[in-house]
Amino acid sequence: MIFSRRYLTRIVAAGVLLSLMSCGSAHQTSGSGNFGGTGTGTGTGTGTGTGTSGTGGSSEAVSGVSLNPAQLTGGASTVVTVTLVQPAPSGGIAVQLKSSDTTDVSAPASVTVAAGQSTATATVSTTPVTAAITVTITASYGTSMAGTSLSIAPPASAPTFSMSLQPSTVTVAPGQAGSSVITSQITTGYNHAVTLSTSNVPSGVSTSLTPTVIPAPGAGTSTEAISVASTAAAGTYSLTTTATDGKTSSSATLTLKISQADPGTTFQGCWYQQNGHKYQGVRVSVANPGTYPFDADLYRGTSCNPSDWADEFGFGQEIKFGGFGYIFWFSDFKDQTNMSALWHVGPDTSACINYETAPNC
Repeated sequence: MIFSRRYLTRIVAAGVLLSLMSCGSAHQTSGSGNFGGTGTGTGTGTGTGTGTSGTGGSSEAVSGVSLNPAQLTGGASTVVTVTLVQPAPSGGIAVQLKSSDTTDVSAPASVTVAAGQSTATATVSTTPVTAAITVTITASYGTSMAGTSLSIAPPASAPTFSMSLQPSTVTVAPGQAGSSVITSQITTGYNHAVTLSTSNVPSGVSTSLTPTVIPAPGAGTSTEAISVASTAAAGTYSLTTTATDGKTSSSATLTLKISQADPGTTFQGCWYQQNGHKYQGVRVSVANPGTYPFDADLYRGTSCNPSDWADEFGFGQEIKFGGFGYIFWFSDFKDQTNMSALWHVGPDTSACINYETAPNC
């Protein structure tokens, strides 16, 4: 098989950068306890603790707010009770409700205290939270106001397990094998058997787990054996090892590096002859057939001096080498004998070939 000189064109594709913006929310917090106050009357209210409206003002004033419960897990509801200084007059009054956190707490805009009554209730709902927060619930009517604090906690964490790999990166040559140890760790209270599996396994690679099940309570180790066929392509691969108890899963990534196989290349520098001219060439054969990157450098002079570089082709192009010989040659410096070259197949590089003394192919 004969390969002439190839010119390779590198195409650079322009990409579009997409910037993503995410929206978040901040939680307002307040101190614990109730508070109350009014802007009318001759008395004074308190700014912290339990307070009342001033005396001498309107009887249609809010004197307090309470919650039942005042502490809950996010996602649950509570009942807010609004209390007036005196029973509401004919027709009742609407007391305004407000939450300092409208993201995690939903309260009605108002609650009506019926005529002749001094209290009214409403339901306040919450959403699940990932961290404990404190929210202020405020009731107001006219210039009077009272408030209290609602403590919201995240749900209690269920006992779980986690996985790790040692080593997390394994390098294996084609035709060889490697391994990694999987360790499952559990938190207090966890008690389940976990089943192991591996996914994203590349072509030419096989894996096995011993054992495949770590018995209850779920803490233990397993060895993952990795076998790489001689035909497997060199490269870096991410294998996913997963453990599950049927409801909860945990995964870890194993980085598998398949090293470049040694093709066992034999290089014989020679002159390739065509149409009455001769070209600086090489005869190539490999002991281990496979796909390997190819490159060649031509130099002026006979010593392969980098400063006398003249030409190149191949540029790392992947070529499938079989169990037979190949001839490559340069085409731009025909009949010039004061030249030398280095030829590359995979990790193998020829000795410097002096074309003043090279034979014909």
